[in-house]
Amino acid sequence: MTTHAFNQKASTPQFALDGPVCARVPEASNGTYSPLERAEQLGLHVRYTELSDSWAWWVPSRRLIILSTRLTAVQERCALAHELEHAQRGDVDCRVVEHPAARIWGRRQERRADEAAARRLVSTAALEAAMRWAHSYEEAAQELHVTEHMLRVRLRLYRNELECPDTLRIAG
Repeated sequence: MTTHAFNQKASTPQFALDGPVCARVPEASNGTYSPLERAEQLGLHVRYTELSDSWAWWVPSRRLIILSTRLTAVQERCALAHELEHAQRGDVDCRVVEHPAARIWGRRQERRADEAAARRLVSTAALEAAMRWAHSYEEAAQELHVTEHMLRVRLRLYRNELECPDTLRIAG
């Protein structure tokens, strides 16, 4: 079973080789979040291979994250952060589940992984600072060392937080 980041056709990787779910993922601190260091802390294996239509895969049975060799450093950082969220949540591949709601579950898993990764990769302070001077999403994303997709996810979360400030304080 695998989950994937930015997968268009959901192909299988070319080779075969856990904790409680939090209500709110902490955002990045003043220090830069390193997904690779986090993977090492969790005891996960990270491997590289050619992936034709996907950036990355999470293989729960092997505690393995597979990254495409064709990624830039920024794409790799974002894809790894996304897959780490799948690993930490215990996500599985919903495509193998024979249930009408499996597609909905899969989309939810992908959305939650993106949102949690965006929070970890981009702090509110860094986002606000970049958005003050950046003239485009591309420019802001480069400054924050994230993809434009991850920046847009973080901006959507930031707007939601501004609209609903009471949701920032969740039990503790």
